[in-house]
Amino acid sequence: MENLLNQSYSLSRKNILVGSRQRHTANEIMLLLANVNYTEIHFANGHKIIVATTLKTLEKRFSPSGNFFRTHKSSLINLNYIKAYDNLIADDYVEMKNDFRVAISRRRKLAFEDRLKEISY
Repeated sequence: MENLLNQSYSLSRKNILVGSRQRHTANEIMLLLANVNYTEIHFANGHKIIVATTLKTLEKRFSPSGNFFRTHKSSLINLNYIKAYDNLIADDYVEMKNDFRVAISRRRKLAFEDRLKEISY
C-alpha cells in the first residue's frame, strides 16, 4: 500500500506535457475543460491557459497520477481541489476551490462517489 502511495506521489510530481512545449505537474492543475479540439487548463494559482490538445489526450496523460477524474464529457478535475460536492439537488455538481462549478454526468455519478470514498479513507 505504501509503495502505491509513493508511486502516486512521484507521478503527481512528474512534468506532464500539456501543450506543444509546455510541461506542468499534476499538482499545479485544478481543472481541465474541453472546447472542441482545445482545452482550457485552470491552475491552482488562478492562471488559465488554452492548449490545442483534446481533453481525451490530456486525460490519458494525467490518468497515471491518480488524482484526476472525468466528471463529464467536457471536464476533468483534480480531486485534491474539490471544495464541495452537492448531490441533493437535481443537477449534481462539484464545486472546486476556485468557486468554479463542474457538472457530473448521470453515468459517471456512482463512479465519482466511489472514488470520493476511496480518497477520503
